[in-house]
Amino acid sequence: MTGNLPLSKEDRRFWKENGYIVARTVIPIKNCRAAERAIWEFAEMDPDDPETWYPDTPVGIMKEIYQHQALWDNRQHPRMHGAFSQIWGTEKLSVNRDRASINPPERPGYEFKGPWLNWDLKIEAIPPLEKIGVQEILYLTDTAANQGVFVCIPGFHLKVHKWLQSLPEDADPREVVKEGFDDQAVAIEAGAGDLLIWHTALPHGSSPNRAEVPRIGQYITMSPVHQEPSEESRAESERWWQERLTGLSKNEKAREHREGTTAALTPLGIDSW
Repeated sequence: MTGNLPLSKEDRRFWKENGYIVARTVIPIKNCRAAERAIWEFAEMDPDDPETWYPDTPVGIMKEIYQHQALWDNRQHPRMHGAFSQIWGTEKLSVNRDRASINPPERPGYEFKGPWLNWDLKIEAIPPLEKIGVQEILYLTDTAANQGVFVCIPGFHLKVHKWLQSLPEDADPREVVKEGFDDQAVAIEAGAGDLLIWHTALPHGSSPNRAEVPRIGQYITMSPVHQEPSEESRAESERWWQERLTGLSKNEKAREHREGTTAALTPLGIDSW
C-alpha cells in the first residue's frame, strides 16, 4: 500500500500551508500518452500540425471528453486513489467524471481569454474551510511555467474568510481578486504524470501559453463518502457509465455518448460510484 501513497509528510505539511501540492509520478507515462492521444483525437486536432490547434470558430480550452477508457484508467489508478486518500484521511472516496483541456500557444488572432484568477464555488457564501472541497489537474505532458499552466495564490485559503469580510459591501470578490492579485499568482510547472491538487478556496486559473506546444491536462476530483449511496444512486451512476453520458446529450460535443465504447472498470472504479 505504501507504494500507492505518493505524498510525504513534508508534502502534506506544504499542502496545509499553501493549499496546493504536486504529487509526483502518480500516473505512468504510458497512461499519460494514452489519455493524450484520446484527447487529441476527440478534439479533432493533430499534435504535429499546429494549424489544427486553432479552429475557425474559437473555442475555450476545455474538451468535453468524459467516459473514454484512458481517462477512466487514470481515475481508477491506485496511486491516484492513494493521493486523495492522503488528502482526505479516508479510503472511502467517490470520483467525479470530469473532462480534459488543451491550451494551445498564443498567436495573432488567438489570444488567451482566461480563465484568470477565479473560484469554482459561490465565494460570496463560502462555507467553513473544512467543508470546502479540492480540485485537481493531471499533467499529461511535461509542462513548463510559460506553457499555459495552472496558477494560484498560495495560502489564500487560510485568509479567505477574513479577506471577504474586509471588502466593501458593494465589492465583487471575483473582480477584486482578478484585478488586485495577479502579481501574487504562482505558475505551477510539472511533469507528465504529476498530479496537482488544490484547495477550492484558492483563487486559481489557467495562464497564457507563451511556449511552442499546448498544455494538455485531465481534471479529476475525489471526495469522501460519508454514507453508502442508495440503490437508486448506484443505478444512476451505472447508467451514466454504461451509456457514456456526459451531461451534454443535446450538444454536438456529446458524440462520445453516441460513438464511444463503454470503459472497463476495476474495483476502484466501480466503488467510486
